[in-house]
Amino acid sequence: MTKPRTLITGCNGQLGKELMSHLAASRELLGVDVDDFDLRDEPAMLRCLHEFAPREVLHTAAYTDVDGCESHEDLAMAVNGEAAGAVARICREVGARLIHFSTDYVFDGGSETAYVEADRPSPRSVYGRSKLHGENLVAASGADHLVVRIAWLYGAHGKNFVRTMVTLAKAKMGESERGGETPPLKVVNDQFGNPTWTGDVARQTLRLLETDLSGVVHATSGGEASWHDFACEIFGNLGLDVPVIPCTTHEFPRPAPRPRRSSLQNERLEKAGLNIMRDWKVALADFLAQEGTRFTDDV
Repeated sequence: MTKPRTLITGCNGQLGKELMSHLAASRELLGVDVDDFDLRDEPAMLRCLHEFAPREVLHTAAYTDVDGCESHEDLAMAVNGEAAGAVARICREVGARLIHFSTDYVFDGGSETAYVEADRPSPRSVYGRSKLHGENLVAASGADHLVVRIAWLYGAHGKNFVRTMVTLAKAKMGESERGGETPPLKVVNDQFGNPTWTGDVARQTLRLLETDLSGVVHATSGGEASWHDFACEIFGNLGLDVPVIPCTTHEFPRPAPRPRRSSLQNERLEKAGLNIMRDWKVALADFLAQEGTRFTDDV
């Protein structure tokens, strides 16, 4: 039996690499990234999709530098917004289903409870606005589409919070080896979200490809954490003895405003009996157990 063809944009990114790995057994894959063509080059995208003729397109490519977006708004809107709309229009033309990945940052973070798909987005940052612009253009394109909102991603590939924390912890432990106690690490404790493993997102995506679900879904790990909670859990799983001190967002100002609580609930997946996302602590422990020494040695 011929495998269905699937095109993955952003194939060299954190999520793109994970999807390429997880879907290889069941799909004929084509991965494209910035070296293949610029997302803003619509004719190049059109040629690519016409030649490959995919059944589905997984659109992970994006300008994800949240702080960089603040000073490059035109680029953010072009890549995260207009290009997403262009991909959707081309998918409609060639008859491909589009799975478009978005973000928790489309919400302002003012809610005291986790956001569900029916809640009205109100982004605070340029990044969030650009991703919402992309969502809206995808919805208006007429393509068969599913927008999948994800959050606080980490995994084996690329730059992410887990890798950053392990790097900082090892540096702190190195300082203690030169004499004295291990210096503490300050981590923000007043922002809350869903730490989510790319491996689980890939498995959830594969499940979604077996359905005809459309519109918007949330696909994040269960439960919520602060960045401080997240760091403590990482160090606990890896046996890294580094004191972690909670601090406020105000103590670490960044160019882009962050939502205070951008936690998502996978309400539509749960109601449809499709949610396979695990509690964030369970998923993190699984990830770190798999990566083990290789992961810590890489940083």
